[in-house]
Amino acid sequence: MPASRRRTPVAVLAVVAALVAVLAPLLATGAASADTATQQRDVKRQRAEVASQIDTLQATDAQLDAALAALQANVQATRAAMVDAQSDVDAATARAEQAEREADETERQIQALRSQVVEAAVDAFVTPEADSALDVFREDSANDASTKQALIDATSGAKLDVVDEFRAAKQRLEDQRAEAERARAEAASRRDALAQKKAGYDTAISQQQQVADQVSARLSDKLAESQALASLDAQLAEQLRQEQAALAERLRAARAAEQARASSSGSSSSSGGGGGGGGGGGSVSVPVITRPGLSTVGGITVASSIANQLAGLLNAASAAGFTLGGSGYRDSSGQIALRRQNCGTSDYAIYQMPPEQCSPATAIPGRSKHEQGLAVDFTIGGATLRYGTPAHSWMQANAGRFGFSPLAGEPWHWSVGGG
Repeated sequence: MPASRRRTPVAVLAVVAALVAVLAPLLATGAASADTATQQRDVKRQRAEVASQIDTLQATDAQLDAALAALQANVQATRAAMVDAQSDVDAATARAEQAEREADETERQIQALRSQVVEAAVDAFVTPEADSALDVFREDSANDASTKQALIDATSGAKLDVVDEFRAAKQRLEDQRAEAERARAEAASRRDALAQKKAGYDTAISQQQQVADQVSARLSDKLAESQALASLDAQLAEQLRQEQAALAERLRAARAAEQARASSSGSSSSSGGGGGGGGGGGSVSVPVITRPGLSTVGGITVASSIANQLAGLLNAASAAGFTLGGSGYRDSSGQIALRRQNCGTSDYAIYQMPPEQCSPATAIPGRSKHEQGLAVDFTIGGATLRYGTPAHSWMQANAGRFGFSPLAGEPWHWSVGGG
C-alpha cells in the first residue's frame, strides 16, 4: 500500500482531534451558559418569592420599589422561558409535519414504482433473459448480435434500477416515518415543558398582581394623605406626592405585565378606563360617600363619633406640656374633582380606576380616613409632627389609650380604626 494511503487515517484522526480541541470549549461554554441562565432564573424566582411576602403597610417606599422590581424581573424571566419553550414546541411540530409531508410524497413515489416493478417482473417471466441470450446466436451478423445484446443488457439494467429504486424508496419512507414519530414525541415532551413554563409565568404574574394590588391601596392612602396635608404643610405634601409618583410608575409596569398576559391569552384586561373617561366594562356602581356628622375639637374637625377621644387626647397632651393642633376631616368633593381631572369622567375612572393609572396618580375618593373624619394630621408649634421629637415620643406612648394609632412612615398621621 502506498505511504500516502497509510498516512490517511492518521491525518483524519489529527483533523478530528483538532476539531474536538476547538469545539470542546465552545460546547462547554454553551452548557455553562445554559446553566447560568437557569441559575439566574432561579435567583429571580427566589427573590420574587421573598418580595411577594412583603408587608406593604409597614415597608418603606424604597423597599416596596425593590419588591416590585424583583417581581417584575421574575415576570420577564418566566415569560422569556415560556416564549423559548413555545419556540421549541413549534420547531419540533414543524419538523414532524415536514417529515410527514416528505413521507406522503415518498408513499406516492412507491405506488408508482410498485407498478413498474410488477411490470418488470411480468416481463421477466414472459421473456426470460436466457431466451433473449439464445436469440443472439440466431442473428445474421455479429454487428446485429452486438446491438441486440446491448439492448438486452440495457433493458435488464433498467429493470434492476427500478427494483433498487423501489427498495430505496421503501427505506426512505421508513426513515421519514421514524423521523416524524421522533419529532412528534419531542413536540409532546416540549409541550409538557411549555406547560411548566407557563405555570411558572402565571405564578409570577399572580405574585406580582397580589403585591401590586396591596401597594396600589397603600398608594391611594398616601396620595390622599398628600392632598390632606396640602393646606397644612405644602412642602411636605409635595414631597410625599413626588415619592408616590415614582412608586406609581413601577405599578404601571406591573399592570402592563398583567395586560400583556391577558392579551396573549385572548382575554381582555380586567382593568379599564382612561383619561378620556373610558369605563371598566359593564355598569359601575357609584359608591355613596356620606358626609359624617362632624364636631370641632381644639380647632380640629373630625367625625362626631371620635370627638370625645380626640378631646381626651388633646387634654392629656396639654397636661404633659404639648399643645397639639392639626387638620382632620377633608371633604370628598375635592378628591372627586381631582379624579375627573386626572383620571377621566366615567364612573369607573372616578371611583374605581387604580390610582396609578391616572395622570398624575390620584387617590380614589371616599377611602381616606380623612374623608371619613377618622384621621388627624397633628402639628405642634405650627409644624407637622416629626419623628424624634418629644411630642412624637409622647404620642407613641399615650395615643393608643385614646384609640389612635399611627400610619407607618407618617409620624404626623394618627387615626381611629387603623390606616
